[in-house]
Parts: sequence; structure tokens; C-alpha cells
Amino acid sequence: MKFSLNWLRDYVTIGVSPEKLAHKLTMAGLEVEKISNVDGDVVFELEITPNRPDCLNMLGLAREVSAILNVSRKTPKPRRLRAPSLAGLVRILDKKGCLRYNGTLIRDVRVGETPAWIKKRITALGMRSINNVVDITNFCLMETGQPLHAFDYDKLEGGKIFVRRAQEGEAVTAIDGVEHGLDPAILVIADARRPVAIAGVMGGKDTEVTAATKNILLESAYFDPVLIRRASRALGVSSESSYRFERGVDYETVKSGVDRAIGLILDSAGGNLAGRADEETGTRGRFRRQAIPVTKDGVNGFLGASLTTARCKKILQRLDCAVAAGKKDVLKVTPPAFRKDIKDAVDVVEEIARVVGYDELPASLPSVAMTNVVPAASREFRSAIRVPLLAQGANEIVTYAMISEKDLIQTRQAHLRGVKIQNPLARDQGLLRPSLLPSLLPVAVFNINRGQKNLKLFEIGKIYGPRGEQETLGIMMTGRFDEDWRRASKSEADFYDIKGAAEQTIARACHQEIRFENSSQPFLEKGQSACVLVQGVDAGFLGKIDEDVLVNWGIKQKSVFFAQINLEELRRFCPPRRSYRSVSQYPTIVRDVSLAVKTSVWFQQVCAMAFRMGGGILNSVKFSEEYRGEKIPAGQRGIVFSLRYKAADRTLREEEVNEVHENILRAFVAELGAVQR
Repeated sequence: MKFSLNWLRDYVTIGVSPEKLAHKLTMAGLEVEKISNVDGDVVFELEITPNRPDCLNMLGLAREVSAILNVSRKTPKPRRLRAPSLAGLVRILDKKGCLRYNGTLIRDVRVGETPAWIKKRITALGMRSINNVVDITNFCLMETGQPLHAFDYDKLEGGKIFVRRAQEGEAVTAIDGVEHGLDPAILVIADARRPVAIAGVMGGKDTEVTAATKNILLESAYFDPVLIRRASRALGVSSESSYRFERGVDYETVKSGVDRAIGLILDSAGGNLAGRADEETGTRGRFRRQAIPVTKDGVNGFLGASLTTARCKKILQRLDCAVAAGKKDVLKVTPPAFRKDIKDAVDVVEEIARVVGYDELPASLPSVAMTNVVPAASREFRSAIRVPLLAQGANEIVTYAMISEKDLIQTRQAHLRGVKIQNPLARDQGLLRPSLLPSLLPVAVFNINRGQKNLKLFEIGKIYGPRGEQETLGIMMTGRFDEDWRRASKSEADFYDIKGAAEQTIARACHQEIRFENSSQPFLEKGQSACVLVQGVDAGFLGKIDEDVLVNWGIKQKSVFFAQINLEELRRFCPPRRSYRSVSQYPTIVRDVSLAVKTSVWFQQVCAMAFRMGGGILNSVKFSEEYRGEKIPAGQRGIVFSLRYKAADRTLREEEVNEVHENILRAFVAELGAVQR
């Protein structure tokens, strides 16, 4: 927003330098970004926040300066006009999109040169002078903040104005010479045959005022701000009018603004006021404001200042607030209709504070009581999950929680019901994800296509489904990880890598029993998938992603592994406190075991039985190798592992270990059908 210092002086006396005024405006919340000289005038460029459309005009800024400098101001009074009512001149067909439309007919105008003083004012703000009628509408726009538009009345077919939505296939050529296609979401001003303007955005070329114009129809209206903002963005068109309409103009200025323009047109271009139509939709009452009680002590308590009741009252009155004095220094403040952002007592206090100047208020450090902030349990748990994964060389990623239905179909997870978003930001972000897999696969595609084929990724994020939000861990692996130069062959990631990563992470975070069982998922390869059980509770799944899914996503690598763990479920088993257990200083006794077992026997069954029979001295079970060959009967496999025995309080005796070890071996044979090799 630009404003002219010379123009501002028409309404208020300014006794400070431009630099001082700029500082005071900035301290009042109206940031001055630039000061420049234009033909002997000082022009300020301000950054006006969206909640202050009342400052997008010269009179609004004069009101602010009057309050800041504590000086009186004078406001130009529109000429008192009497015009016959022209019934039927204007018809509002969209009563929600247009709350008020004032159409004034002026006949026999002389379109020509603009008065020098008006031309000087608008050109200082960077506007191009066109003719006296158009320049006056621009002058009144910048002075009052009310957008106006003048139509060549003789070019309006039917001699009437219709405010309606556009119809499919309609188009209008705006005054900038560009033809814009319209749709029913856009509000237009139309005559009896076609649209002649995009409501609140820009007028049409066919009905613009030219040197040949004799009769004009002057428009002043109040349009729905949301509707104008959407139309401006949809068409890619922005104007001084749309900039104000989409932030909200003053309902009452619809008439006073056009009255100001009519007086100037009659003075400059002559003509006769033939009549007017002022149509309203009956919603004026919704702009009424309630009185807000504030007290001197309340204001000073907020600001740490010592302002008097009289000063507070004076400031608010200069801002056009109605102030009534009550008992015990109570002020009943009624904000003006154009200040829709003042709703509560704290808003009134803010108005007083900014006019006084934030730099003029006393500054002090707040008194803060020291308290012991206990870390959130959920945050500590996420850290407990994150640290072991980082230690294993995985990279953490963060992806969007929004996906598309196509993503689920490509991932073979169409059976999962994602939460639909009513107003998605894009077509490919219409669902809240029910799984992390559709979010991690695009990351794999992006990296692999750029030559990064060895990936170990994880994300701690939320998924959404019938059970609501669930914090979830997703892990993805593909490629080679053994980059040791001493090894000629590099190992590819396999099922046991993803299984080990999940197992180590859960074990470090929860210190609970973990089991894996065969499972079937439509997006995982058969025989290469498992569900994860923590104390018998299903906490997730892992496995090799099916090759068809990889083809759907354009991934050329065949071995991609994925794990998904429900952290909400897992956290239930995480101990609230962990106790330290000292490392045993006593020696370990190792016994190697070689068994032939049925292929249906899982190694974790072997481990579970060994610990059950371990007599409290079995410390660990370490797997060494698996063998399938000629010496092993069909339907069986050979496994080799070590049992490690250790006590925390003593050195174990050989016979004590032998007895426990023999019990374990007998249990393997009797209960698992194993054959000792």
C-alpha cells in the first residue's frame, strides 16, 4: 500500500519529519518498508496486515496518524445528493455473493481531462491517468477504500445490471485486454445478454468509459470477500479493487464512497444525476458490534504502564470507537463496523498499546518460576526407537502423511481404508495414509533413479485408519551394505537383515520377548514375510515386497524389504523405568550343539526351549549356521549353534553346566523331535 504525504496533509496536520512519522507508524503495527520522493512528494510504502483493510486508504491512514500524533483530523464530507429511485435498474440474483449494490445513473457527462489536483494525487501513487471519470473512481478508491467502477450505460444491453454467477462457457474480455473464461464459481456483473465485468476484480472492455461516453452507471458494492479471493486466484488476476474486496470493505462506505465520487464527477464532468438503485440483501444487522468493557487497571496490568483513563478514552475515540464511561474507571468500548478484528478486551488493550507505541511502553523481563519439566514419555520412546536404527546405519526420513488412492492400489493395499480429505491440496494428496509403505516407496524410487541403490531408511510417523491415529515405525532396505574393501563379494540385503533390524530395535527399546511367525500379506512375497509378536501380541509385520508391487512403482531392483511396527502397541510393553544390571565378572562356558530338526521347527522355538530348561545359568544362544544337503534327511535341516553359560555371582562348576546342558539336549530330542549330530 502506497500513500502520499502531501495527500495525507489534506486531512491531518503532521508536525514531524517523514522519518519520524515512518517510525511511529511502524511502532503502531503499520510497517513502513520504503520512503521515496516522487515529483516533490514523499511516498511511503506500507506493509498492511490482512486484518487491517481499514488502512488501505488515505482516510484510514489519516485516522491512524491522528491517534498516533494526538491531533485532530478533517474528513471531506460528500455532497448531499437527491436522486430519484430507479426501480429495476439493479437485480441481485446471488444474494450470498453480493450483500449490497449501489448503482447510480448520471447522464450527459463530458469525459475529458482530469483536474490537475486529482491527477497529481493518483500519479504519485503509481496510477496512470485515463480520463476524468475513471481517475475520479481511482481517486475515491484510494481516499475512502471503496472500490468503484463506471460503465458506459449506453453499452449495457437492456439498460439493467444483474449480479449473478457466471454460466458455463461464458467469457469476458477485461479492461486489460485479456479474455477470461468463466465458471459458475465466479460472480459477475451482467447486462441482459452477457457478463460485462468480473465482480470485485476487473471491469469489462466492452463497457468501459471512453471519450465518446455520454451516460455512465457508477457501481459501488459489497461482495463476499471469500468469493472475490477465489475468483482472483482462479483467474490469476489481481487489482486494487480485488485486493480490498477480498480483505473486506466497510459496508457503510458503499454509499458514502460513491457519493464522494458523484460530487467530484458532477464538478469535473458535469452531467445530471438521473437516479440510483441501492439494493441490499437484508443482512445489515450482522455488522453491528457489542460494547466491550475495559478498565484502566486492566489496561495497565496488561501493558505494565500507568496510563490514565482520559488518555485511553482519547486514543479510542480518535480511532472512531464509541466510548461510554462507566463506574470505577470502566470504559464501554464499541468498535466501529470497519474494525471486525476488535472482539475482546485484549484487542482493545492492543489498540491502546500500539497507538502509544510499543517502544514507549516500559520493558521488563518476565518473572519465570523454575520448574522441573519431565520429558514426555512418548518423546523418550521415539528416541529409544530412533537411536538403535541410526546405530545400524539407517537414515531417518520424513514424508507427507497424504497419499492418493492410486498409491494404495499400486501398493496392493486397496483393502486398507484411508481417511478421505475434504479439501485436499492436490489430487495426489486426497487420503491420509493407512500405511507407511506408500510413503516410503516413492523415496526409494527417487533415490534409485538417481544412482543411490543401497538404501537403509526408516520413518517414525502416523498412519490413519478405523482405529484413529497410530504412531508407526517403517523400515525399508535394499541393495548392498557390506562395503568392506577386504571382501571381494558384497552381500545383498535379505530377509534376515530386515528381521534383524526390527528385532534389535524392539529389543533395545522394550527388553521384551520377541517372536516371528509366518504370515501372508498381499504386498509381500510368499515365504518371505512374517508377523512380529511381542509377548504374544501382534505388533507389526515385515518381509520382502512383492515383485509386482515394485513393477507398479517403477523400481527395477528386485529385492526390497519392508517392516512396519505399531509403536502404540509396542509402547505398552516398554518398562517405565530401567534398572542397571552389572556385567558378570565370572567366566563363560560355551557348549556347541549340532541338531537335525524338521523344517517346520523355527530356531526361536529352539531358543525358547533352551532358556526354559537353562536352569537360570544359560546366558545366550548364538546361531552359527544352517545346513541342507545329502547327509540331512528330506524334510529336515541341520542347525549349528552355541549355548553360553554364565552366573552373575559365582564361577560355574563343570558338572553343574553338564547337567543343565544334558537336560536341554534331552528336551530337544523329546519335544522337538530333533536328532543330535
